[in-house]
Amino acid sequence: MPTSQVWGRGRRCLLVRPGGGAQLARALSGAGLAPVVATTEAEALALLDREAPAAVLVAQALGPVAIASLVARAGQRPPAIPVVVLGAAGTVQEAVDAMQQGAADYLAPPLDGESLLPRLRRLLERSPAPEASPAGSTAALTGLVGASPAIRRVLTAIDRISRYRTSVLILGESGTGKELIARALHARGPRRRQLFVPINCATLGRDLLENELFGHERGAFTSATERKKGLFELADGGTLFFDEIAEMDPATQAKLLRVLERSEFRRVGGTGKVKVDLSVLAATNRNLEEALRAGRFREDLYYRLKVVTLRVPPLRERKEDIPALIDAFIADFNRRNDGKIQGISPQALTLIMAHDWPGNVRELKNAVESAAILAAGETIGLEGFADLGGRRSPGGARVAAAGAGALDGVVTIPVGATLAQAERELIAATLQRYRTRRQAAAVLGLGLRTLYTKLRLHRLRGGAADDADPA
Repeated sequence: MPTSQVWGRGRRCLLVRPGGGAQLARALSGAGLAPVVATTEAEALALLDREAPAAVLVAQALGPVAIASLVARAGQRPPAIPVVVLGAAGTVQEAVDAMQQGAADYLAPPLDGESLLPRLRRLLERSPAPEASPAGSTAALTGLVGASPAIRRVLTAIDRISRYRTSVLILGESGTGKELIARALHARGPRRRQLFVPINCATLGRDLLENELFGHERGAFTSATERKKGLFELADGGTLFFDEIAEMDPATQAKLLRVLERSEFRRVGGTGKVKVDLSVLAATNRNLEEALRAGRFREDLYYRLKVVTLRVPPLRERKEDIPALIDAFIADFNRRNDGKIQGISPQALTLIMAHDWPGNVRELKNAVESAAILAAGETIGLEGFADLGGRRSPGGARVAAAGAGALDGVVTIPVGATLAQAERELIAATLQRYRTRRQAAAVLGLGLRTLYTKLRLHRLRGGAADDADPA
């Protein structure tokens, strides 16, 4: 296959599967790549220490600790080596776990060349995003986009905190980018040449979490056929990041506190002490003070973790960053999908700016990507954000009219107006801005039949041209 060999160009790919993966190795070779096969985590880590492959393909069957280890080691390379997780069951949870462990992509079974090669080609041919900030700057390292006062305060705090080997508690709503900040603290800090190892406490039960953290000795339980290092040992010299720390059960909290105080622990089933030297970062979207009062979180661990506290602002507090975020998401979408999206329409941007984005940057990114997929041309229009139409911003009574082409397109609703009056005003303003009622219904997030029902209820006429009344 001559065209495949052009893009493969003899680049090495590390394939890590317990069974060896002969069929996938042949498919990689057929694409002009040079596969190197490892069957264990230890073998793969040794190979990564000796050479820098173009990508790492790791089977989910190796387990979350092995995947986290390989992702961390691959991320040390400049530039970082992308890791693709080869799924076992193909479930949504598997894909979520892979992304949380830092994988660049997840491939659901069946695992064959036909499904793997196009994804791998896009991954390897993706050019790095140009940095808007000088190389090595805080903004470049965090991946945080924007220039609002709120985000500048975060960047300044990262620059100051990262100079020290200290515990940091990162607080913020879901989707604000807490792990990005944790990675930036590590990347700028004195431990940056060692591993950054993340773990999500919400995805693992108590026994599994302890086994992943502390590892186990051979014979510690039925399936423990050999000694296994845990994440504390893996992160020795570097940084261990606990995401969703509030979800950790009290018994494990006590063991974590002991490690933080003594810098030592015992593997599961072991008697000897293992010494470690690492920094611990933790993040949560929960109110830890409430958890303390309810007895769900240990007070001594809380104060041990919050030597420094860094609060990440929600997107609604830095809306001026939204246009820059959208540009970054469109550029990323184009790189991953060979897309041709050039931008977003002024009407769609106005609608986006009026939304409060409770899911924060993550929700905005998903919405922009969905709209890019649905775009009929090179510009993302209102049709991609129909479900945002007519929603109120939580800050007051001025609601952007869905589809307004400029910021003067607002509906002023006086305090004390009834919901029916507010609905009538918003529908009337939207009807004046669209050629057909079908378009107005889509922007308002209503079905056409529902819109006609409301028109009769509010005795509204004129505005958008009549479509066929579905009633």
